[in-house]
Amino acid sequence: MLRTAFLSALTVLGFANVALADDNTITLPPAGHTIINLAVTEHKKLTQDTLSAQLQIEHEGPAPVAIQDKINKAMADALTLAKTYPTVKATTGGYYVYAYDEPPVTDAKTGKPVSSVKKWRGNQGIQLESTDATKLLELTGKIQSMGFTASGLNYSLSQEKSDGVLDELMTKALKALGDKAKLAASALGKGSYDIIDVTVDGASPQPQPIYAKAAMMRADAAVEGVAAPQAQAGETDVTMTINARVMLKP
Repeated sequence: MLRTAFLSALTVLGFANVALADDNTITLPPAGHTIINLAVTEHKKLTQDTLSAQLQIEHEGPAPVAIQDKINKAMADALTLAKTYPTVKATTGGYYVYAYDEPPVTDAKTGKPVSSVKKWRGNQGIQLESTDATKLLELTGKIQSMGFTASGLNYSLSQEKSDGVLDELMTKALKALGDKAKLAASALGKGSYDIIDVTVDGASPQPQPIYAKAAMMRADAAVEGVAAPQAQAGETDVTMTINARVMLKP
């Protein structure tokens, strides 16, 4: 029964006794040989090591020049403060200034709508990133106290940490592939096998933001009534998949 179940699994994996040559013509394997497709996936969970925060400053008023002046001064102060945190990388985001019309109001005496008033609104963002979460959270709290609003706080896995585990996963996957090929040969009554070709799909996952979990990491000080935000790292699953065509020989 175990042998029958294994043969069924091979069918799902792409059991075949013919192969396509490079020119797409059908090439039969030598007599007594069988070609099968095998796939192996290895994975490892890694603790996310990079914390990032997104904040923005926004002002509105009747004149665009005054709005831009306030935004520029606030951003300059935030960047100057960020320079005192060497383990935190600070970059600026988009800068937008635009006009809008306030909804018209009704005149209390005449009952007629009054012409809407044109106003201006502007904003600019700043992004913080660091593997030193304590310092980043402390800096984020201070920038919030300057009138900035936090729009995001996320953990992610750095490219460097992800790349560091891929060789380990590839070694495990190749060994598992060899074990699976031996098992297939034994189940089909074959004496040996050759691996015809191998495809490795082990690209590092791009650092995708994962929203910070409930508070576990706290900066010690609150600044001007604004407590520093809190965050806890999650995990990212790094995977390595290997696909292979294997020829089982008598």
